[in-house]
Amino acid sequence: MIGDTSALLADVQGEYQSVFGADLVVTPDTPQGVLIAAETLARTEVVNNNAAVANQINPNVAGGVFLDALMALTGVQRTPSTQTLVTNVTLTGIAGTVIPAGTLAATAAGDQFASLSTVTLGGGGTAMVNFASAAFGAIPCAASALNVIVSNILGWETVTNNAGGSPASATALGSSTQSDQAARALRQNTLAFQGVSLAEAITSALYYVSGVTSLTFQENVAATTQTINGISMVPHSIYACVAGGSDTDVAAALLENKSSGCAWNGGTSVSVVEPASGQTYTVQFDRPTPVGILVRVTTTNGNAQNITQAILDYANGVINGLAGFVVGADVSPFEIAGAITSEYPGYYISKVEISLESSVSYSTNAIPIAINEIAATQASYVTVVIS
Repeated sequence: MIGDTSALLADVQGEYQSVFGADLVVTPDTPQGVLIAAETLARTEVVNNNAAVANQINPNVAGGVFLDALMALTGVQRTPSTQTLVTNVTLTGIAGTVIPAGTLAATAAGDQFASLSTVTLGGGGTAMVNFASAAFGAIPCAASALNVIVSNILGWETVTNNAGGSPASATALGSSTQSDQAARALRQNTLAFQGVSLAEAITSALYYVSGVTSLTFQENVAATTQTINGISMVPHSIYACVAGGSDTDVAAALLENKSSGCAWNGGTSVSVVEPASGQTYTVQFDRPTPVGILVRVTTTNGNAQNITQAILDYANGVINGLAGFVVGADVSPFEIAGAITSEYPGYYISKVEISLESSVSYSTNAIPIAINEIAATQASYVTVVIS
């Protein structure tokens, strides 16, 4: 438990008076009062630092390398940063010119990209090659933006990622290293990653699939077809509705971790080869149906742009402690209001109303979301009323 700052101040004042006399004036407007305040602040920083270090054994508040170590205990690690990839970049110049791997080009903004393989300009003086950003993260590179030659290679004249070429150029944005907040959520969702068959082990495996953001899962252990939470499930089967991740990766995780002989449910079917037996299985699961949500916020002093961004941050799950819009989670106007004040504590939010996009009727009541649905919103769905 962290000591109260006022108690530390009283301790320091007592130390000064024990040395210089009980009649020593220790108010902040005296020279000794200034020294006492500085000493109190220094001790407070030490206490806070020691508490922060001690709390690194708690996975719910740990961060940095401490969190990485705790995640390693269950066989998971935070998602690393990746480079932005630009495919089919066209190079032109004198036929026969060799452009080695690692050759640099850049955008007008100064972001550099390096070629991934060595190419030789053909008879028409052109060649295509893929480029990756020199820096990691979501480095922007719009169509035709990669047009500045950085490496000085004799015979190389132009570079462009014009998306209208054949084959067309495309940009796949990279990503930053997973934040502590996201890593803590990943650890919490994958505690049974090293297990199999159990429901928690299956959901842990699914959450560890790259790109998976949320999911719902349920089982039918009966020998007959059952309707559970509105989903018709065949006998002895599992059901998963997964947002994010590739179909192939999701299906592989399900096949690897479910019980042998367990049946499937869902509208997405993927053929997966079991490495141990070489057999091909058809794995089924669902993708959530988006449910458009309109939001109307009434405030007396808030900024409309900031409030809109706070709602989008909440929906995308980037506000610490709030899951946001995830598969099967009802939409609460009170939680949205809490998300806004979490990012902007000074704003007074008098009312938050929500409505379905498909049938507009604003209300302060929560909107139920089925286990095979996910709420979705965007900036144009948000209205801010300043009263």
